[in-house]
Amino acid sequence: MAFVFRLNQLLQIAIHEENEVKDRLAKKDGQIAELAAKIQKYKDDQEEALVQQQQDLLAGDFTKVQMYPAYLNSLKKSEIFYSDEMELQQKQRAKIMAELMEKQRNRKTFEKLREADEAKYKKEMLKKQQKQLDEFASRKRNSLLEPDNA
Repeated sequence: MAFVFRLNQLLQIAIHEENEVKDRLAKKDGQIAELAAKIQKYKDDQEEALVQQQQDLLAGDFTKVQMYPAYLNSLKKSEIFYSDEMELQQKQRAKIMAELMEKQRNRKTFEKLREADEAKYKKEMLKKQQKQLDEFASRKRNSLLEPDNA
């Protein structure tokens, strides 16, 4: 007779829920990485625009130089927007991490229950086996002793 964990379905549900939360965490990490890339792009564009502004200023092209403040302001606003969005995403990620920790605790609880039940089952099986061996040895001894007495 094989060991059957009575709460196996609950363990499977806990594992499934944990995997779903891990998937959500991976998606959130992807979104955060995407936002970080956008923020870096805006920073790079700002640096490039500043260098270009300096070159146009040295070249004496004042019509272009006058457009740079608005362009740089636009880039800075976009960077701030995505930075704020990234903060929001990181807060959501922290919530997902807390949920993941809870799901892992649930799973580990069920696994510990399974281990305890399995250990109890093995102990009972060893007792039964020992009892059978004792009975067999007792019968064998009795059968050996009876012919001598007869």
